Amino acid sequence: MRTVIVGAGQAGRRTAEALRGLDPEREILLLGAEEEPPYDRPPLSKEILLGEARPKGLMQREMNAYAAERIDLRLGVRVVAIDPSGRCATTADGTRIEYDQLVLATGAQARRLKLPGADDPRVMVLRNLDDARVLHAMLRPGLRLAVAGAGLIGLEVAAAAAQLGCAVTVLEMGPRAMVRSMPALIAERVAGWHRAAGMVLHFGCALTAITPQNTGLLLATGQGEIEADLLLVAIGAVADDALARQAGIAVADGILVDAHGRTGTPNIFAAGEVASIRQPDGRHVRFESWQVAQQQPLAVANAICGIDKPYAELPWHWTDQHGHNVQVFGAHEPGFDWIERDDGAGRFAALGLDAEGRVRGAVLIDNGRDATPVRRIIAGGQRIDRERLSDVSVGLRLLC
Repeated sequence: MRTVIVGAGQAGRRTAEALRGLDPEREILLLGAEEEPPYDRPPLSKEILLGEARPKGLMQREMNAYAAERIDLRLGVRVVAIDPSGRCATTADGTRIEYDQLVLATGAQARRLKLPGADDPRVMVLRNLDDARVLHAMLRPGLRLAVAGAGLIGLEVAAAAAQLGCAVTVLEMGPRAMVRSMPALIAERVAGWHRAAGMVLHFGCALTAITPQNTGLLLATGQGEIEADLLLVAIGAVADDALARQAGIAVADGILVDAHGRTGTPNIFAAGEVASIRQPDGRHVRFESWQVAQQQPLAVANAICGIDKPYAELPWHWTDQHGHNVQVFGAHEPGFDWIERDDGAGRFAALGLDAEGRVRGAVLIDNGRDATPVRRIIAGGQRIDRERLSDVSVGLRLLC
């Protein structure tokens, strides 16, 4: 059997390694459009920008490691078309590669601004290792950096740039930072860290025009004009699902799959951030997180090998900014009743209760020791007395 994996990022690598562990004899081809061996993306907006050439979290392996596991890793190979009926993929140079199963692990692409002037080379995005290296080379003390978008990537880059001595201004269309990724009470804390570091944050601020000048960029917003030497656009990502769409595979903000990663087209699967995964309530959700690229490919590998182990993990993501670690678990819906726990020693937890008094979401700040009990409390789905939850003398481990 031959399994072809299109996309040699984290999700593609994890799929290949899981398949090899399940099936020692399977032929596995891992095709990557980049020239770099597979790597994880979290360090791009942190350690790489700060000058670490190969941080531990990058997870790059040498090419001979793939050869030793008999994973045929081919870099600089871009797949331009797939033929589901003929079970083959075509690369940019016209090579046709036949498959028994195809896994699309093409990830996502940075969302671009659709404004005149947005094609200026001083308007950048951060999505891959080359982007991070170029951006690192440009960041220097005194550089005027504007960041469009106060999501996780935008604020992580802003924090790294401020640490390097840049003058940073963040422009966010929404009413606050990290609207999609964190509850409001946490977003306010994080915004405070950035302001304390000397950064300027503008909320409810839409970027309306970019005028390139010899001395930099003139940025027009609803709140006035801002001069910058460099603009980083961090306004989210879009699923790289063009191959699937062209082949007639169902897509809607990502490739539609079940909990096993199966598409509606026989023998074709999707893994990682490109996958829009069907939830128990029937909705499809696409997750942009390290966790889904790390864990959902295991469900894909199991399904290919005929093993029934669907992806059903509690959503989790994290960010490191200004020396603080923030972890978010589960949901953070607007109607939640948030219980705050501060032990006075720098460890903070916030637990979100739904209308029935069940903990559905949680945020930990500099408090990794409570990650396991938080997961268990949310997974348990039990009602917990509000007073006990707010009592810091009662350890969360006692409430699991």
